[in-house]
Amino acid sequence: MEDKDLELLIKRKMLELQKQALLEEKKKEKPKRSPWDIVKPYLTESGEEMLSRAKSQYPKVAEYVVRELAKLVLMGRLREKLDAEDIYAIFYNLGFPIRVETRIVVKRKGKVKSISEMLREEEED
Repeated sequence: MEDKDLELLIKRKMLELQKQALLEEKKKEKPKRSPWDIVKPYLTESGEEMLSRAKSQYPKVAEYVVRELAKLVLMGRLREKLDAEDIYAIFYNLGFPIRVETRIVVKRKGKVKSISEMLREEEED
């Protein structure tokens, strides 16, 4: 009977040690960074905004582009920051032009007015 108890204790201890080894292994593994986290430092503020617009308009294409840009960063082929024009050009060349908000403003006598406000004022006169 003592032999069986001893065997059980040894098995329990072995299981405990295996669990500890697995936990230590998981701690040592580096958490994978997302492609977005890899690319973000290589974007200017305007580039980040343009990429966000692209994500909302073409989510699958944007995901693909970000993955490919992340690969370029990891290979060391992308060194400079990308601005809005660069991001727009990438999507445009792929056949997915990003629609951007366009506003026409008029500066007159130190005041800035939208074109619609300006036209309304001219109609009233």
